[in-house]
Amino acid sequence: MRELVRTLIERRVPHTLAIYAGASWALIEFVAFAVDEFLLSPHLTRVVLAGLLMLLPTVFMLAWFHGKPGKDRDEMTRTEKIGIPANLLVCAIALWVLFGDADLGSATTTITMETESGETVAHEYIKPEFRKRTALFPLEYGDGLGEEEAWIAYAVPLAIEYDLMTEDFLLPISPRTLSWRLMQRGYPDLRGAPLSLKREIARERSAEFVAVGEIDRVDNRYRVALTVHEANSGSVVGRTVHEGSDLLALVDEMSEAVKAALEIPAREGIEDLPVHQLLTEDTAALEEFVKGIVLVDGMDGEAGIEHFKTATALDPTFTTAYLELSRWLIFWDRPEEAMAAIRAAMENLHRLPERARFQVRTEYYLLTGETDRVAAVLEMWLELYPEDLNALDSKWRMQHQQGDTEGAVATLTEMHRLNPGDGFRLRLLAQFREELGLYEEAAAALVEYVDRFPEDDFGVMQLADFQRRRGEHDAARDNLARAVLLRPLSEGPAWDLAVLDLETGRFDDARSGFERLREQARTQLERTEALLGLKRYYHFRGELEAAIGTAQTWLDEDGRSAPATPIEGILFEDILLYLDAGRVGDAARLLEQLDASDPRARDNNLVTRARIHLALESRGVEAAFEAHERAVEAAEAGGYVEPPMLLTADLGMIQERAGDYAAAADSYRAALDLLADSSPLAWRAQRVNIHLGAGRALRKAGRFDQSEAELRQVLFHIPAHPHAHLELALLLDAKGDTPGAIEHLRTALAAWENADESYEPAQEARSKLAELTG
Repeated sequence: MRELVRTLIERRVPHTLAIYAGASWALIEFVAFAVDEFLLSPHLTRVVLAGLLMLLPTVFMLAWFHGKPGKDRDEMTRTEKIGIPANLLVCAIALWVLFGDADLGSATTTITMETESGETVAHEYIKPEFRKRTALFPLEYGDGLGEEEAWIAYAVPLAIEYDLMTEDFLLPISPRTLSWRLMQRGYPDLRGAPLSLKREIARERSAEFVAVGEIDRVDNRYRVALTVHEANSGSVVGRTVHEGSDLLALVDEMSEAVKAALEIPAREGIEDLPVHQLLTEDTAALEEFVKGIVLVDGMDGEAGIEHFKTATALDPTFTTAYLELSRWLIFWDRPEEAMAAIRAAMENLHRLPERARFQVRTEYYLLTGETDRVAAVLEMWLELYPEDLNALDSKWRMQHQQGDTEGAVATLTEMHRLNPGDGFRLRLLAQFREELGLYEEAAAALVEYVDRFPEDDFGVMQLADFQRRRGEHDAARDNLARAVLLRPLSEGPAWDLAVLDLETGRFDDARSGFERLREQARTQLERTEALLGLKRYYHFRGELEAAIGTAQTWLDEDGRSAPATPIEGILFEDILLYLDAGRVGDAARLLEQLDASDPRARDNNLVTRARIHLALESRGVEAAFEAHERAVEAAEAGGYVEPPMLLTADLGMIQERAGDYAAAADSYRAALDLLADSSPLAWRAQRVNIHLGAGRALRKAGRFDQSEAELRQVLFHIPAHPHAHLELALLLDAKGDTPGAIEHLRTALAAWENADESYEPAQEARSKLAELTG
């Protein structure tokens, strides 16, 4: 070893390597300086470092053979002639493999675009691959902050997000996006989630970094400990502590700390406004705004609206609050108030950075109906920020509004790539794929959702609904039964399972399911749902007196005080139930009760249709035609699109009662044609009833093949539908297929096994079966 060391020194190998190391370090520092100063690709520093390390064998050979004084130092040896080219070749191949796909040019690019007003402008922006995606989680809060100040822990990352919006090298992932996932994972107050879970959620959203921390109050001053971790390894890349009495001033400090931890280079010409100016200088207004955000993200939109209104009243220049207020007013169908809010946001647009201004302009032009300008703004927005989820969200909404479902699917697919943990968009993607007939892709999206969010009932329910629409009733039942087994107190899957059992002929299971739901109901709304299920069970099976008794139980126990209950829909069902039972007077009194108790309901579409049914049963065909004509006029005056589909079916019902079966069949088919333009997810029950009416009218008109096709459609969706089986039996008997008719009659009577003795369809089925079996 001593000899080797002496030889290395004699040949000046350590000297040469030291000089090489120093020169390499100087070169790396120079490249790093050039990258920051001239905004070159950050990959260049890694390329230089890797290349210098891989060239060490060449440096060693040169030092070994040429470092020792002597006559041979200027001659190239055989080893060098082979070794140095081989090392250079290996180095070149390795660099190509490692960095062949990397962009080694400028980190920026310049785009020339046309604004919505026709002006041509040039923008320099950071290429997407160089943006550092960073998840900003709500902070933990210490004992110095009371529960009433919990909003502060949410306000800090939200304000950091707005403050960093001007920094192109960084793509902040909003705490609003992350909070939803935390709540799904069992942290409804967003507190106490371990770092490992936050890193997992961040990785779901393709984040490279995670910003977490804790806020407390010490001696009337805020104290924030902020830490930035790598999402994959969890290693700390930055840790800072900030203290002060001004919360938003601390946010400015924390934003700088995040940029320092992520090694974001300082640049000239970048707008860096104080977060006070971006949001508000009024602490009370900020509190109201953040509380509103928390409420709307928790799906309490109406309460959130009131907080946003208070925030804008406290600070009439609070642009961001106006934007949120406008959005939620639109959601709650208050367009005039929404327009006033978005105009106020436009008037105070100067308070926002450029990136946020795109969003305000988009919302404004959407409300004013200037779709060309919406498209122009979105094009600019996405050219500058192609991975901006807010921009992509606005884009798919505009595409959907314009009927471009294929475009909406493409945009949602891109959003899913960028943010695979966004369950809402994933379910929406499945819905749109189904509308386009991409059934395998839709199923794949729903399966992915269920796998990714196994505790979310909506996923398994949507998957089961999809399978039922595809006629895969057994697969749907397996999924729902598994969900009920794993979460026995979950009301949604249990209710859907009971409905599925009813519609597929598992009557005992269906009744047990609805009764169990009633027994374990914890809220008024859950009791309402259970009683509605039982009422529909009895009605389906022809037990009308039991169904009426259940409807009366609901009115007595909960009635119109049930929260979030569609009262008109329930009473419309009850009116039809009374009419089926021949209790016309009770149906009329129920309609009068609804009119008297809620004047707004008098023009409701369902109530208007109820008058048609009541007129038909109480005063005959002519009165029903008149009621139908008034309903159509009211619907057209109200600008409705969807109700005429159902009114067309009601016309078919009246024509059928009048004996004009051909016209009735045409009306039913026209209603189906109108429904064909709507989503396959909508109007399921109505579609089934219209197919049944069409099949019945076509049979009476003697158009047997068309009638059978319509009736088979009913059974495809509801295999145990007794009325469809009765109609199909009558049809097959008319065609001479007696065995087939008997089979369908027995299936119908299995459903009507305990039907009321006065129930006419069951009487007809029994009489026909006796006739055919002689």
